[in-house]
Amino acid sequence: MAQNRYKKLMGNTLIFAIGTFSSKVLVFLMLPYYTNILSTGEYGTVDALINVGQLMIPIASVGINNAVIRFGLEKGTDKSSVFSSGLYTILAGFVCLAVVSPILTLFMDFMSGYTIAVLAFVLASSLRTLCVQFALSMGYNKMYAANGIANTFLNVILNILLLPHFRIMGYLLANILADVATGLLMFVLAKEHRYLISPMSRKMDRGLSKRMRKYALPLVPQTVCQWIINMSDRYMIIFFINTQANGLYAAATKIPNILLVVANLFADAWQISAVKESDPKEQVAFFSKVLGAYSSIAFIGSSGLIMISKVVMTFMVGKDFFISWRYIPVLTLGTTFGLLATFLASVYMLRLKSRNSMVTTMICAVVNIVLNCILIPVLGNNFGAFWGAMGAGIATFISYFVLFLIRAFDTQKYLKIQWNIKKTLVSVVILFVQALIMTAEVPFWFVLVPALFVLLAAINAREILLSVNKLLRRG
Repeated sequence: MAQNRYKKLMGNTLIFAIGTFSSKVLVFLMLPYYTNILSTGEYGTVDALINVGQLMIPIASVGINNAVIRFGLEKGTDKSSVFSSGLYTILAGFVCLAVVSPILTLFMDFMSGYTIAVLAFVLASSLRTLCVQFALSMGYNKMYAANGIANTFLNVILNILLLPHFRIMGYLLANILADVATGLLMFVLAKEHRYLISPMSRKMDRGLSKRMRKYALPLVPQTVCQWIINMSDRYMIIFFINTQANGLYAAATKIPNILLVVANLFADAWQISAVKESDPKEQVAFFSKVLGAYSSIAFIGSSGLIMISKVVMTFMVGKDFFISWRYIPVLTLGTTFGLLATFLASVYMLRLKSRNSMVTTMICAVVNIVLNCILIPVLGNNFGAFWGAMGAGIATFISYFVLFLIRAFDTQKYLKIQWNIKKTLVSVVILFVQALIMTAEVPFWFVLVPALFVLLAAINAREILLSVNKLLRRG
């Protein structure tokens, strides 16, 4: 049983990797195309519009898609009630969002002229997510992965066709049309119409719907706070500095996102395995072994990205964006601890403790906002616009580090995960020193940074090999 559990986790991860990694790499490779067609100001506006749309998605849908995957994976639940509850919640939430949408432009000038497009983006994305998450909960893993490829390729093709002619609007339309097409495709291929029932039907399990909403509601403020941690720095850069600085900052964030892409491949498989593991004693061993390998891979991957940050930006962005490479080391630090904190959040999902997930994220968001308000104007006024944006990166790193520490202690109440404390502490110190050396370009940085990478890899390689050996041989 144990061996099957680990092999299933590895098998699902491989499926998602094959299905989505190539498509995510394609999006990454499109960055030079975007940054050579759009100006820094236009790219900054596009980034702001997409991100505010992503903020609206969990609010309009009341976070119900999180409940769809969580309860859809449970044995014995009424799948029709799960899918239909998700659909009707999204539609009702979208109507409410559309009613209040005219107010948004009063607070966000950059949305002027794009409100309808952003609303369409929110609805299309919410409905597609519902369809793919439900399909995943039903075991259509390969179809889920294939849909991700189709969505990305269609998005790229539409951007190539629309971006040169419609600029910012073209980027938005490409995202909307890709989501609509692939969402409908999943709905048809997974035959999800079989699970549609009227909200007034006696077949609707209202008790289940209530449990889903109870689970999902705390995740709304959590997601908003997560957005604040990830994206508020962009809007505060625009407020305190300008859209050009935000364009540089936004371009730099695409490189650490490589880590998120790889981690999300695993996360899709992990959430399935985490929920389906029911033996309390096995859960501790399962989580501890997986976390050991996961954290080591995260540290090594982050160190490698920091090492190549300057080189990769020479061919990944237009010349006007090259200077943004200096943001990458600190942003990579933040991403690393964000990944570890996200893994720990799976403990909350397992125990249905969405409130804890919300509270810890809210604390982190407050830290992020306070630091942004201090660091962006202080560094910007004293050292220039570029370094003002660096303040946002520092704030993001610190806030994610705080989130990681809080969850590392808090999750022990629900699952006694076994940490390799010594290895973790040493890895964190090496990663921090490496980022500092790279950003400052201290003398002989081109020797010191690779040397630290080798040292960190050596420290973590043993745990990866041991974990893989246990997963393959004994479980």
